[in-house]
Amino acid sequence: MSRDYHFHCEYAGCSVTAGVRLGGIRELEVLVDGHEVAFERVHGHHPEERTLIAVLPTSPARHVEVRVALPGAFTGIPSCTLVAGDVRLPMPEREVPRRARLTEASWYG
Repeated sequence: MSRDYHFHCEYAGCSVTAGVRLGGIRELEVLVDGHEVAFERVHGHHPEERTLIAVLPTSPARHVEVRVALPGAFTGIPSCTLVAGDVRLPMPEREVPRRARLTEASWYG
């Protein structure tokens, strides 16, 4: 069973979101202004830190790193930090909307 986490911050007038899916295969993605700019699949379940690079559509373009700290197999939750030069911004977790499942009552409606 997988678990999804979303982290978000605003930087240089851009919306930066990191998505982390923990499960059999871990998937990491970075979105800038709603567009996917980086993606990585991570195999294994040991704690580690991964860095994804994104380019912000500013004038001039800015490179930022999103550092994702992955937990071990059964403990902890991930965390994300946006790094741009000397600036380090922790990215707070956002609630992930759950997909609605069919209920017995909806079968008859």
